[in-house]
Amino acid sequence: MMRQLLRRGVAALLALSVVAPVLAAQGPDPLAKLDTASRRVVRSLIDSARAEGLPTQPIVSKAQEGVSKHAAGPLIARVVRTVFLSLREARATLGESANRDELTAGAAALQAGIPATAIIDLRQAGHGKSITVPLVVLADLVSRGVPRDTASRAILQLWMGGAGEADLMGLSQSVGQDILSGAAPADALLSRARKVPIRLPPAKVPE
Repeated sequence: MMRQLLRRGVAALLALSVVAPVLAAQGPDPLAKLDTASRRVVRSLIDSARAEGLPTQPIVSKAQEGVSKHAAGPLIARVVRTVFLSLREARATLGESANRDELTAGAAALQAGIPATAIIDLRQAGHGKSITVPLVVLADLVSRGVPRDTASRAILQLWMGGAGEADLMGLSQSVGQDILSGAAPADALLSRARKVPIRLPPAKVPE
């Protein structure tokens, strides 16, 4: 039961923090409202992602978000290209063994300004475990205004200390609530991070 709830929570975080909203009301063809040239570019990027084994949903979702906001077609095409390139960089950073959720979360973290070195540190600290949740939480914290370095170091330290996925998801939700209540983003994270149980001996966080 706990695992099922955790999977639902991860899916929700991916939807809110990583992947732009998918708007079903736009009809069967999510790109129908794009001009011909921009639609051709977006379709080409989707085809390229599929050919490279990259997730296509983040690309489609970003295009849909642009359409829903009535952004110009060429701008949508440019932004969608950055999503595609981020997915490609995530693959290069995480390796061929990365699954689709990890690639999507990794791309979102890169787009949030998290350096590839921080993502690699998380991968190495995980000892083979999926780092989808740490990446999603990291991108979410940065989107809430937590400085990138502060967020990266805090999540890495907790991950190295044995914090579980549920711990990190709870942390993200609590920090978000504290920020809404008026706390400074960095202070909210550091305060909440101190309350997360550490299950392993303290480990040195890479400089």
